[in-house]
Amino acid sequence: MKNGTTIVLLLTVLAVFGCKSSTNEAEEAAQLMLADARQQMANKDYDQARATILDLRKQHPTALKTRRAAILTLDSVELLATRDSVASYEQLLDAARADFKQMLPRENGQTNQAYYAQQRVVMEMERHFDELCAKVKFYVRKIDIDQQDL
Repeated sequence: MKNGTTIVLLLTVLAVFGCKSSTNEAEEAAQLMLADARQQMANKDYDQARATILDLRKQHPTALKTRRAAILTLDSVELLATRDSVASYEQLLDAARADFKQMLPRENGQTNQAYYAQQRVVMEMERHFDELCAKVKFYVRKIDIDQQDL
């Protein structure tokens, strides 16, 4: 019985220390992947940064500390990508508004169909722009919450 207890105790100790070593290795490997994702984010390669973070999560499920940091990085990727989209889309919206302002609802006593078509385009673009702005606000709040959890 004593030998059986000793063997079980020895296996338990090996498992605990073996897991810690494996966890440390996983954390280190995950940290390297996270650093790559952050560099990709800095280079505005948002799709690759997302992919790297998702790979990190799949390949290193035990690297919990780094996975928490990766959540914040992924939120930052989404925020920056959305802000870039807002900036680009705002230029398109401004051009559509300028075109619309030059049009008249009636030309030669006739209803100007192009005017109303452009009005619909501008309204749809404004709706989409508002959605992008709401997405930016969402990620700003999410990052604040995620930082509190770290």
